[in-house]
Amino acid sequence: MTWCVSRNFIRLFIGLFLCAASAHSLAKCYLEDSADPHSSTMMLQSGDQRLRLRCNIDAQHILYFPRNYINYNQLYDSEMRKVQRLPSAFEAYAIDSSNDRLYLDINAQVERSVTLKVTPLSDFQKYVSVHTLTMSLFIGFCLALTLYVGMLGTSMQNYGFYSYSFYVFSAGVFFLLQEGLLNIVFPQVALLANFQLHLLFAGITVFAGVKFLDQLLDFKALLKGWQRQFMLGMACAALAFSVVQLILPVSDAMKINSMLSLITLITMTCTLSACVYAAYRKVHCANLVMLGIAVMVFTMLFRLVFVDVSAFMYRYALIVGITIEAFIFAIATSRKVKKLDDDRLSAFKRASTDSLCKVLNRSGWEGVAQSLLNNFNKEGGYLTLLFIDIDKFKEINDQYGHHAGDKVLQVIAKILMSRCREQDAVGRLGGDEFVVLSHCYSEGQAERLAARIEESLAERDIRTENVVINATASVGAYITKERCKDLSSLLTKADELMYSVKEKHKSAQCTANP
Repeated sequence: MTWCVSRNFIRLFIGLFLCAASAHSLAKCYLEDSADPHSSTMMLQSGDQRLRLRCNIDAQHILYFPRNYINYNQLYDSEMRKVQRLPSAFEAYAIDSSNDRLYLDINAQVERSVTLKVTPLSDFQKYVSVHTLTMSLFIGFCLALTLYVGMLGTSMQNYGFYSYSFYVFSAGVFFLLQEGLLNIVFPQVALLANFQLHLLFAGITVFAGVKFLDQLLDFKALLKGWQRQFMLGMACAALAFSVVQLILPVSDAMKINSMLSLITLITMTCTLSACVYAAYRKVHCANLVMLGIAVMVFTMLFRLVFVDVSAFMYRYALIVGITIEAFIFAIATSRKVKKLDDDRLSAFKRASTDSLCKVLNRSGWEGVAQSLLNNFNKEGGYLTLLFIDIDKFKEINDQYGHHAGDKVLQVIAKILMSRCREQDAVGRLGGDEFVVLSHCYSEGQAERLAARIEESLAERDIRTENVVINATASVGAYITKERCKDLSSLLTKADELMYSVKEKHKSAQCTANP
């Protein structure tokens, strides 16, 4: 008994659902003069035209269709009264059972097919909300990535990576126009649905994408000259055609659109082949690029193969794919920038480091010292400059050989590095002369640094392979709190102090050994 009641209830529920579904399916507008009397797809001709619609609805519904490539349109009821347009990303009008016959005036830029859709108000509101939210998130994401990578390029002073920002920005603008999001804010601006404007940003996106991958994967070093020039030439051609068509009639722009499609196909095929080759050659970030492309291809399958899997993915697969691809490309870009930064830092260290003593050489020390000096002039405090000269270094070389002299230099350099802070500039000017520059925030801190180094170099037994050498060094310590932009004058003062100390050492030795 219970099963029979349940079964009857299920049948009743399914029947009501099918009735509701059939009621929704009956809500339809179709072209009165169409060869198919029940067709809701209309083929628009370029220019002005009036379409007669026959509608079959029993309650208030929304009639809507895309606005792309339409200069203007207006819907009239059977008595030629205007039907009010609703604010939406689409061309949308509220109609009811009294609107059994409608007239749609359209001025289309190009020949194209448009499908009229009729849906209840609640379903339309839900669909528009999802569309607006999805596109807003996508545009916000594109804007955030554009700014992020742009700031990375500025901080690294690598303007090549602005091509990524340009690529993401142009892609965002293209879909912003294509999906009609600006129609909500500017419903009367026909330019936003302009075919030629959309075509312009399509060409810019292709060009920027190729330029970005050329920078990221360093095609200049990877490919042969003619291969890279051909790929970049095709990208430039896509950009040039998309710009030139702006000043041409729409009919000519349509022809350029066909050429642009072919150029884009060739360009993307060449670019994809170059990316595969880069991954094969294990170029830095090439695997991430291939992952981004693979994600894009997978999401596009929802438009071609997995049609019935997800209505959302069928509608927004391209948007989702580009979003994920752009995010992966942003990661690849940040890694590339970090690698460039590391390479530049390593090159600077190699060029500015003394090969024998592993401290800064003269040019490297002057660069770091000038930076410390500028910081001292801004923040104040005390500047400590120590000029160090090894006593009787020529005698050490003459008596024990240059290998022993090199060992003495290396030990002195290690002592200086161990007694100084990481932010202090320790360098070798040449021969047996070392310098230390430190920005201290109190006079006591500056004096303690000078005393620490003077004490460490007062007398030191340095063991070489064959002999122990007793080495000393003279330290000229110049401490000041006066602003000074001239590094050479500071070196002169510290050098004079060092020679004073050296003379004292000589006098002390003469007194000790008359």
